[in-house]
Amino acid sequence: MSVSAPALAQRIAFNVPERPAVAGIPQFAHQAGIQIVSPAGLAGLKTHAVIGHFTVEEGLRRLLRSTGLHLVARNGNILSLALSPRVSRQSATKPKPAKPARSRSSFVAAEVSASPPEPDTDIIVTGTVSPERRLDAGLAVTTVSLDRIHELAPNNTADLLKLAPGIWAETTGGATGANIFVRGFPTTGDAPFLTVQLDGAPIYPPTELAFSENTTLFRIDDMIDRVEILRGGTSPIFSNGQPGAVMNFVQRTGTPDLQGGLRLTTTDYGTHRADGYLTGPLARDTTFAFGGFYRTSDGLRNTQFLADRGGQASANVTHEFANGKITAYVRYTRDHNAFYTGAPLIANADGSFGALPGFDPLRDTLIGRDTQHLSIETGPREFRAVDLDEGRGVDLLFAGTSFDWSVGHVRVTNRLNVTKGDANTIGLFTGPVPETLGQYIIDTVARANANGRTIAAAGPASSGQGVIAATGVAIPADRYVLTAGLWSVRESIAAVTNELRVSTTINSGHQLTGGFYLSHYQTGDRRILGNNLLLLAEPNAQRIDVRLDNGVQATRDGFVSAATSQIVGRSKSTNMALFLDDDWAVSERTSLDVGVRLEHQMLRGEVRDVLPNVDFDDDPLTLYNNNGALLLASSRTLGDDAERLSWAAGLVHRLVPGKVTLHARLNHGSNLQSFDKLRIGGQRTQSADVLEAGVDVGVGPIRGSANVFLNRFDGLQFTRLLANADGSVGSILLAGGARAYGLELETTISPTPRWSVELQGTFQDGRYRGFGGNNGNRVVRQPNIHLAVAPVYTTRIASAPLRVRATFTFVGRRFSDVENLQRLPSYSTVDLSLHAGSDRGFYGDVVVQNLCNAFGLTEGNTRVIGAVLSSGPIVARPLFARNFSASIGYRF
Repeated sequence: MSVSAPALAQRIAFNVPERPAVAGIPQFAHQAGIQIVSPAGLAGLKTHAVIGHFTVEEGLRRLLRSTGLHLVARNGNILSLALSPRVSRQSATKPKPAKPARSRSSFVAAEVSASPPEPDTDIIVTGTVSPERRLDAGLAVTTVSLDRIHELAPNNTADLLKLAPGIWAETTGGATGANIFVRGFPTTGDAPFLTVQLDGAPIYPPTELAFSENTTLFRIDDMIDRVEILRGGTSPIFSNGQPGAVMNFVQRTGTPDLQGGLRLTTTDYGTHRADGYLTGPLARDTTFAFGGFYRTSDGLRNTQFLADRGGQASANVTHEFANGKITAYVRYTRDHNAFYTGAPLIANADGSFGALPGFDPLRDTLIGRDTQHLSIETGPREFRAVDLDEGRGVDLLFAGTSFDWSVGHVRVTNRLNVTKGDANTIGLFTGPVPETLGQYIIDTVARANANGRTIAAAGPASSGQGVIAATGVAIPADRYVLTAGLWSVRESIAAVTNELRVSTTINSGHQLTGGFYLSHYQTGDRRILGNNLLLLAEPNAQRIDVRLDNGVQATRDGFVSAATSQIVGRSKSTNMALFLDDDWAVSERTSLDVGVRLEHQMLRGEVRDVLPNVDFDDDPLTLYNNNGALLLASSRTLGDDAERLSWAAGLVHRLVPGKVTLHARLNHGSNLQSFDKLRIGGQRTQSADVLEAGVDVGVGPIRGSANVFLNRFDGLQFTRLLANADGSVGSILLAGGARAYGLELETTISPTPRWSVELQGTFQDGRYRGFGGNNGNRVVRQPNIHLAVAPVYTTRIASAPLRVRATFTFVGRRFSDVENLQRLPSYSTVDLSLHAGSDRGFYGDVVVQNLCNAFGLTEGNTRVIGAVLSSGPIVARPLFARNFSASIGYRF
């Protein structure tokens, strides 16, 4: 039975003889019902006998007496031991090489008095067979605690990825809707190479669902204990076999005594948010945790309506039993967030960018009251109401279980998750670059005069007039205007994932793990694209109606087109995978792990047929709905069966046990077919071969890691949506390969007890291969340099801890397009944070983002091909302006 804090006083009958530590520690853990993570270098050490009735605390002290082993950390329910450097190894007969002892038993939720901690006591559970110290694991993994999340004050889930080297996250879309790139993997947007997990289970396995990348589906609150971000390594073997990166959120679980917290947050842009949680016992071996958040906000840009509104409720129950535990959880999210796309700017001849007169690129947005409630035309006399304040929203239910059980050297785990709900997007998506109204009318006259039916009905046009659609006020011809599509994307998703693992250790030092992964997921969506509006290039843009001098109406209520693309379909897929991993302790300091995964996918779906270029009202005197996409009653059925073989191998050498670890890894992984790719006839799989090597250090004042990587991509593809001159939405399928190499740094240097410096950086070069004329071009949208340096000062005022952090971030040049014609210049930002606590449970955080109001672009005009960022008016997506947030909380 797992031991809770009150149970430490209970006496247990121990029968652990004096024996080598590699055997004595697991035997003690098994009898006590606790989980112990041991360091390397136990060869030659013996633990003392523990025979009789003792509490766990008394027994552990007896077991470790004079061994030099001591407790250094408890992360949730897991204990970690370290070896004091002063201890010399006994010259006793050397036992067989053994991997660091790792108990397969249940967990303890108690503090045991211990010596001062050793370096790097983080315990990770992502990418490992069983919990391991991060320094010993030999993986490129970043851990972020809840307190660190508070000090970052992320605007969305993807903002946390800024703390992990090797990952570039564009988060200027608002509280959701990020674009995420991993280690030079080529993609034009969304996040196909990132999987979000909840307690080790993927929340939605197909990461290539357009408009619904994984971080968009997940919200952070104080029910999160920590997040672990794994890059490469063993990720192609376990879970859904993601070849890129895994972002695993570990939930807060119950406690043996009543605990809780409340945190209130406000910002200078009108946020009002409350987070809370409560944990405690339900019965002798059963605990609970409950919490969530609710938030409203005016948004980081002025939308003229409530930009963000919604919340989340989470609950879990944990029951501990002999040699194991099971946790059941449920999490419901209902949240709506305004989505910000590009803004009108001016490109200068020297390559710099500035504000279009009257439009603040850091604070303003095109969306506003005039575009909030409109109706889009989807067919003859068919209209659909859309509301921009829905934004990119989710209405999702997550539920699942985590099961852990062990007996002797056998450990069984099972991770189950169910996801069901809606993930919709209502947004204003920018298209071609701004131009004057006069030029737009000239182009419209030319288009009308090229239409034979229009000429026959009305004769040729020579000019036209533009007016504000809502008021009829005339607009001067020299005003800048642009078109933007009011897109409606409604997606219903459902997924069930389950991963079963069985691990055992055999005498030869091999830890074998076999597993079975099963997922079934489905989508049903209707995407209505096009619906282009003619807008003034101004904050909270007003709609424009244009009428030509021959009586032809070019617009309807500001719309210059109807729905020019409609995708209505549904799909389902069943994925089954078997995997096997062998973690072999070659010697007391060196281990070799090899894993293989074989997966089969059965993908089925159907999509409604569409007739393009239909005149919805069959009226030659109206231009605004001449190129509609008409949804037909017929449909086509699609299907694909695919297999993938993934493998990974790693060599880990603990050069100085507990202080310096070297590792080298090679893996092969792929993304299987997605329905979007199948629908447009794309290739089946995208494969990647990744070689990485690194060092993890925890010596004196230095804690950190450095990793180098070399990637090769084959069969990679992505779809690029284009805004055509006639207002329609087109797409092109890009396919080929790429190569990338880089260096990742993640280091903290603490020269004094009060001062430390945090360094996190990525230096990479990724280039396309086999992309025709784009061969050799830089991989799209990923900087060659991304560096963050943060001096941190920690002190105490009376009994209150105080921590001040200033973060300087530099982002190098990028290209917004695969043709490398849209260059995005480098930029730098400064962020500040202040954390204060008290010994009475109160704490507070103040965060200032973009202190210096830096102007930087995260995205160019991705829906237009060509050098459209070279000079004159352009469309691009800039950073947010300086903003403040403050929170105050209380824990008991």
